[in-house]
Amino acid sequence: MKNKYPGGMSFTAWKRTPFRVRHRLVGLAINNALRYWQSCANARCRRARACRDFTCYWRRLEELSDEEAALVRERAEPLAKLLSIGCTLGSEARPLY
Repeated sequence: MKNKYPGGMSFTAWKRTPFRVRHRLVGLAINNALRYWQSCANARCRRARACRDFTCYWRRLEELSDEEAALVRERAEPLAKLLSIGCTLGSEARPLY
């Protein structure tokens, strides 16, 4: 059965993961889902065919117009909702994607 959490985690493992690690994993999942590695300036990302930098999402979002940014955020919303799952270690009040 395929896990629906980034990194191949189960629900229990996802819930026990610290917020900063979950934030990074969601960022990488969004970048890979939107296929940002195809036009990435970093050659490592293009060779691996997967994004290695989780901040790439925000850098690209800043360059887009408001309408395009709204569409990208809409496409990334299902993965961004994973951060709202309560963490057993705290930090639920951090900003989402």
